[in-house]
Amino acid sequence: MRLTTALTLGLVLGLSPIVLGQTAAAPLTRYVAIGCLTRQGTAAAPRFVLTDPRGEKPTVYRIQGDAAQLTPHVGHTVEVAGTLTAPATPGGQYVLKAGTLAWIASSCSTSTVRSGVRP
Repeated sequence: MRLTTALTLGLVLGLSPIVLGQTAAAPLTRYVAIGCLTRQGTAAAPRFVLTDPRGEKPTVYRIQGDAAQLTPHVGHTVEVAGTLTAPATPGGQYVLKAGTLAWIASSCSTSTVRSGVRP
């Protein structure tokens, strides 16, 4: 009886930091979008948008990232990879938090990105 109690108590106390330390956070996934980067808003509060023309209809993403790194690529075809957040309301924009940005072309030609399939 004492051994069983001690063993059970040891297991509970030994495992409790693992169980208590875990959180139910949503898993982070990497998402990639390819398209034309445009800028909206004011110089003080720029808003960057990427339009991915692949698929039957274009998908528009609001890009969150460093304005100093995004601004030089406005009007270019780029690949942005990062974490994706679904729209808060139906018909709203997806928000893509830029982790990486890769330059593809210095213009926003539809033919540049239509060859791929949306991930």
